[in-house]
This record gives sequence, structure tokens and C-alpha cells, in this order.
Amino acid sequence: MAGSERPGKSLILILLIVIMVSPYSSPLNHAVAETLAGYDLLVIGPGSYRSILQGFLDFKAAQGVKAKFYPIEPIIVNETGQSVVERLHGFIAEEYRQSGVKYLLLVGTYEHVPTKYVYSPSDELGLADFNYKPSDWYYGVPDWNESEVGLLGGNIPKIAVGRLPVRNEEELDLLINKIIRIETGFKPGLFIILKDQTVKVDSLLDALHTCSSAHVNTTPSILDPYFFKNVTFVVTITHGSQDALFTRTPDGELKSLITSNEANRIMEDYAIHYIAACFAGALDLEGESLARVLVTSERGPALVIASSRTEWSENPILPAFWKRFLSTGDVGQSFLEAVETYLLDTSVFSPSKPSFNSYNFYLNKVIYGDVSWRIKNPGGSAIGGETFSDLNTPMGNSFKNLSSASNVEKEAAPTWSIRILLLAAFSSCMLASILKIFKRGQPSGEKPARRFR
Repeated sequence: MAGSERPGKSLILILLIVIMVSPYSSPLNHAVAETLAGYDLLVIGPGSYRSILQGFLDFKAAQGVKAKFYPIEPIIVNETGQSVVERLHGFIAEEYRQSGVKYLLLVGTYEHVPTKYVYSPSDELGLADFNYKPSDWYYGVPDWNESEVGLLGGNIPKIAVGRLPVRNEEELDLLINKIIRIETGFKPGLFIILKDQTVKVDSLLDALHTCSSAHVNTTPSILDPYFFKNVTFVVTITHGSQDALFTRTPDGELKSLITSNEANRIMEDYAIHYIAACFAGALDLEGESLARVLVTSERGPALVIASSRTEWSENPILPAFWKRFLSTGDVGQSFLEAVETYLLDTSVFSPSKPSFNSYNFYLNKVIYGDVSWRIKNPGGSAIGGETFSDLNTPMGNSFKNLSSASNVEKEAAPTWSIRILLLAAFSSCMLASILKIFKRGQPSGEKPARRFR
């Protein structure tokens, strides 16, 4: 976890994973069983956003996802003495029971659509109220029970909850256009992992079914506006604050990797950015949220998964999500299954003694973007896409660019490196063609990862 340190330069470890994904420009066949009046996606936000959201609803309908928009104002009219979040929760729970909704998309910040502050005490090192955690997942549990917080199997969500954290109509219009552009124009691309050298990601690599790796020494200087060209998915496992990500040098100094002020400089679209770092998804602290800026910027990711409070570098939700997502292509349902697996883990939770610290790694998670996004065959083969038998392709060029002297800053005694990881689905000839351009090896001097990032 990071404090108030700000920009500097340090070496980082980047894992670059090639993943072939079939384009999803055609309608998807992910129909689910419905009741007579059933639908898939419930969208709730200010009534003034209706006209802008209509284009998004039409877009989802064309993809086979039935969606409905309900303005929040009539939902939260105080007729029963309940709080706003209780009334909103009651409405969502009834929609779940009546229509079987699978996804919930909240539109706006907490000022527009409030979140639930759940009592689940843990130490946030004085950076936030450690007794109450903001959690949109409250709305995803129709039968929420406060007494189950921290317990084995407590409050397993049934609805995948996402949020478009926009502040006004202009931001919403930009984000809707961005989501539609990226989802319809999706192409096969690269999977990049940015992390401290000491962070171990064996479980994630197992989930990605990687088979080979190579290393190129580099620094964050390659994170220029075009760094994400030909990239599809990004995972960052670093230290974090609300508005920045940091890496830690061997002597313990924190150096910034990216800040909320720099996020708008990204000039390339990519699909998903999973941030495993403290506070990056917080909407209720002073300053700007990095995750919010990334998703609402004109370019950059269409969807961001982050944490609003502390995070754990070895949080099992992360690899479980990617394993399921690369199999099904369903963002929301993959995350639900990852969370359920985590909450039912008897090595983590007890049926009688609350484990609040561990439970908060679920409560704190946020999904900013289209939580109902379904990608056809995301972990598929190269069929219908580009192959790497010839490196003179956009993705092949990305490899060469990352390893070239003009794009990678070399240092005499590097402490971080790029790791190139290739999915096992590739043929041996593809692997041979790519690996020729890289120096193979393993990072030296790795130490056990800190529990909290």
C-alpha cells in the first residue's frame, strides 16, 4: 500500500501474455433461461440519463442481452421509513425474484446512486474509516444478512454488480460511446501483467495455462501514450493509493507507475484492466480515483476491476476470475463464480468466527464498466484471427517494439524485467518464431510477496 509518494521512475516487472481472442462483432448466443417477463440486465441511474442510456440499451439488445432502465428517483421515494440504500436494495431484490436479472449496472457516482457501507472492521492504516466498507455488492445479494458478514458462505452475491462512475451527462455519453466502440471493434491482442518483481503470480499463470516465458529488461518509460497498442487485457499487481499505482524499489522506495493525471494520456483502446492495488477504485476519498479516470477517459480500458480499500497481492479472486472468464467470456458471471469460490473456502473462512480482513477483499471489489459484457470464445485459438508464424503482424510488431532498443530503456544492473508468456494453445512453430527475439531467463532475487499491497 502506498502513502503520499508521487511520480518518479523505477524498474518494474511486466508479464506479457499473448492470447488469441475471436472477434465479437457478431451477435452472441448466450441466451439464458427466463421467466415470462424475464430480462438480463437491470440499469439504475438518474432519470436525466435516460436518453443517453437508450443507445446502450439498444446495443445490448442487439447482442442478445435484454436490458431495462429504471430511474432512481421514484425508487427511493420515502414511503416506508427505510434508508435510501434499503429501498434501493428492496427494489433490486424484487426484480431478481420476479425477473431473474443476472446483472445490475448502477450509473453515476455515490452522489447519484449511493453505495452501502458495510460494517466489517479492518485496519486501513489510518487512510480510511476501517469499520465500514463501501460495497455495491450489497445490491447483488437479495437476501443480505448483516450477521453473515465475515463468515463462511456469508452473503454470496446472486447478481453481478457493476457501475458506470460518471459525474455528468458528458462523461456518460463519452463512456457509452467508448464501451460500444471497444466491444464491437474488439480484436485479438496481448495480455500484459505489470507487477513488482517480488510479487508471485503462479496461480494466475496456472489459470492462464502458460507454457513458456522470456525476459526483457525495461523501465516504466515504455508506458508512453501508445504502450497499450494491440493490448487486450491488463493486470497490475502493485502498491496503490486512490489516484496512483506504485512499484517498490529493492531499497524500499516507492515510485509511481501511473497516476490519475496521466491516465488521460493513453491513446489506445483496450478491453479490461484488473487492478490489484489498494484504494485505486475508491470513489469516496479525497482526490480522484485512478480506476474512475481510466474507464471514463476517451481511450484506455472499457472495463476496470479494482478495490476501494486494501487489497492482497495473492487474492485468489483474481486468478479464479481470469480462469473462468477465459473459458466463458462472461465478465459478470465469471466474477460471481470467483467470489463464490472464495467465500466458500474453508481454509479462509469459518462458519462461526468472522474473518473481516479476508471478507473485505470481496466487499471492496468494484467493477467499473459494462458488467454484462459477454465475449465469444475469449480464450480460443487463432482460428479466425492473426497467427504468429509471421512476426510482421500488429501483435508480432508489438513484441518486437517492446524488445527493441528504441522502446526499452536498458540499464547496467536492472532489477525488474518483462516476462513474455505464451498460452499453451499455440503451436510449437509459433512459439519458436516468437521466442527467437527474446532473451530467456528467470527473475533473480525474488522474495515472498507482502500480504497487503
